[in-house]
Amino acid sequence: MAAVEYRNLLKAAEHTFISQSGLSRSIRSLEHRLGVPLLIRGPKGVEPTVYGTSVLRRAKVILNEVNKSIEEVRAIEQARVGEVTFGITPNYATYLVPQLLAELHRDRPSLKVTVITDGFVELIERVKTESIDFAFGLIGQVRRSDGIVIEAIRAHRSRVMAGASHPLAMRGTASREDLAMAEWAMLHGEGVQRSFGLFFETRGLPVPAQVLRSNSISLVRQMVKDSNVLSILPEEVVHTDILAGEIVALECETPVEQTRVGLFFREGGLLTPQAQLVIERFRLAAAPPHSEDVAA
Repeated sequence: MAAVEYRNLLKAAEHTFISQSGLSRSIRSLEHRLGVPLLIRGPKGVEPTVYGTSVLRRAKVILNEVNKSIEEVRAIEQARVGEVTFGITPNYATYLVPQLLAELHRDRPSLKVTVITDGFVELIERVKTESIDFAFGLIGQVRRSDGIVIEAIRAHRSRVMAGASHPLAMRGTASREDLAMAEWAMLHGEGVQRSFGLFFETRGLPVPAQVLRSNSISLVRQMVKDSNVLSILPEEVVHTDILAGEIVALECETPVEQTRVGLFFREGGLLTPQAQLVIERFRLAAAPPHSEDVAA
């Protein structure tokens, strides 16, 4: 890992506190055991082969697990609360998670929390390498589970939103044709984009133009308020804007109306007691009403 990071065996040896010859012997020994070359000298220095890239990915997981094991043992030994690093999809940066973190800080003031905001696919990759303990948010499509466990907690419903000055907001309703003719600001995401396009294609309508795609729900929300574009947003996100009369929830069919919300873990990965505590808080905070069907 050091050889690839520094692209130079001498620098790698210095940072791993061994001699360059010792590092070279270790790499040759590993290559001999595997029967394949792991590193080559490229124009920019040391680079991994296709075999080396595979080993590197697994090595990151192994080292992360070792480090987390050490942290957990130290946390237990020193009787301290410890640290938790988790990821969330962008929409939850503005609701549910801020309240959850505030309550968590009140109850566990010594707990140190790091939150990474990213797309579903990117968070899955972070979970695979255990650079984060777990992730929470909108569940997209996974082509290969590759050791990832997805725990669906509830259904997530959204509606078509328009700014108060939008012509459709004046009517309060919209037909399929109205939606196809409109311009949109949409949350960026492979699953969302695919479902959005299929909604119109399966109804024989042209897929409307998207003047903005962003993983920032705050940016999309503001775009709806300030221009004549439509978007698909959860009502709880824009509840205050609806009450203030700045945004109108249209009565119409909703593309991408329902997705699922849940947690993502690496199968067999280490979860510290601190991470398990935060996960349980997520389960409670995101739990559906009794009347809601989680598997929907």
